[in-house]
Order: sequence, then C-alpha cells, then structure tokens
Amino acid sequence: MDISLLKQVVQSTNKIALSTAVNNEADVKIVNFVWYEDQPDTLYFSSVKTSPALKVYEQNPDIAFITIPNDGTAGNPYLRAQHVKLQRSTKTMTDLLPQYLKTVPNYQQVWDAIGSTLVVFELKLTDLFVDAGVGGEKQTLTFN
Repeated sequence: MDISLLKQVVQSTNKIALSTAVNNEADVKIVNFVWYEDQPDTLYFSSVKTSPALKVYEQNPDIAFITIPNDGTAGNPYLRAQHVKLQRSTKTMTDLLPQYLKTVPNYQQVWDAIGSTLVVFELKLTDLFVDAGVGGEKQTLTFN
C-alpha cells in the first residue's frame, strides 16, 4: 500500500477533532495525536484518566474525526474517517512521549503538568480519506 500521501498530510497536523455520540448527544473534542509510519492504520491520543470523556469512549467506541492543519499550512490538507474503533491502548504515554515531543510543539509543558494522569487510546482505522489540500491529490486508504 502506498502511504506517501498519508505521510505528507500527517506532517501538516498534530490535532484531531474527535467526534463522539451517546444517546443522540454529539460531542467534539480537540486532542493531540501521534502516528507511526510502521503502523499506518493507528492513531494514538491520550486523555486524563479522570475525564468524563472516558465513560463516553466506553459507551460508544464508534467515532469520527478530522485533522486540523497546523497554523499557516497552505491548502488545508486533512485526514478524515468515520466508524473508527476507539480502544484503550497497551502502549503507555512513556512509550509515546518521544513521538509527542517530536511532533507536538511545546508538548514538554503538557507532559510536565499532567503526564502522570494520562491514559492512551488508539483509533483503529479501516477507511481513511486523505486530502492533500486545495488542488492536491485525494485518496481513500483501506486497511484490513
């Protein structure tokens, strides 16, 4: 599978708008995420272990998301997916910290403030729409 467009778009963002719904009540949260090229079908994000969002994630792990381009990124490139499975990860924030520090500006401040309270979640992708931005290439990647 050619993931070169995915790699290109991932480099332009570190945030997703994560959409959930429970009892016909929609909600959207903006969270930082990390991605690894050797695991292209998975995005990782964290949440504070006492957050009310954790109950929502458990009640309905079927989510949708769209990435938010970094400030100043030309053309508005994005990734978008629906019916993504959200699950707790076996990885820890200590495992993911080097990637967060590499891809999320000022993440050290977040880590220093609340790192010990964070739990890791995975977004397991099946179909991912990749849009390189205005006038750019578009494709849908399907993961098994």
